[in-house]
Amino acid sequence: MTRLAFVTLLIIELSCKQHAEQTQKLSTSTASNDSLQPAYASYLQNIYDPQTGFINPSYNYSGKWDVDGDGKKDAVYFIGNGGAHIYFYLRVVLSSDGVVRDFPSAQVDMPFIETGTRLKEMGKNSAIQFAVADFNKDGIVDFYLNFDNHFGHLTEAWRKMGVRTRHVIMSFATRKLTVRDYK
Repeated sequence: MTRLAFVTLLIIELSCKQHAEQTQKLSTSTASNDSLQPAYASYLQNIYDPQTGFINPSYNYSGKWDVDGDGKKDAVYFIGNGGAHIYFYLRVVLSSDGVVRDFPSAQVDMPFIETGTRLKEMGKNSAIQFAVADFNKDGIVDFYLNFDNHFGHLTEAWRKMGVRTRHVIMSFATRKLTVRDYK
C-alpha cells in the first residue's frame, strides 16, 4: 500500500469511527421490496478528499456489505465534490487488501441506497442512482450506479470492458473490479 493510500485510509477510518456503531445497527438486507432509505443524516459526514484537498460532505456506508466475498464488511463511501450542487463519486476500500479505489468519473447526485427490486420496478429512472443487490447471482453483492448526468462520464478502461451506457453494474469479487451495462 502506498504512503498516500495509507494516510488516506487512516484519515477515513478516524473520521468514520464515530459512526461505526450506528452503521452496524442499520439493516443490511437487500431482499426487501421497500427502499433501504433510512435517515440519511446518520450516514452524512465530512470526509477529506485527497484529490481536491478539501473536506466535503460525503456519505459513509462502511460496514454494511461484503463486496469482495472475503466474509468481512468493506468500506464504501460517496465523496462529495464540494460544489454548490454537490455530486458524489464512489470510493471503495476492500477489507481483503486495504486499497483505496476511487471512481471520480462515476458521479451521482443522490447516493441513496436502493434495492435491486426497486430498480427492476422503476427501471433506469433518475430517482435511483445507487442500488445494492446480487445482480450476477454469485452470492456477493454488487452495485448499480446511474451516473447519467453532466458530471459523469465513461472512462476508456470501462469502454474496453464493454460498458456503453452510464447505467453500470460494478462487482468486486476476488478483489477485481468488473463493470458491465445494466440492461
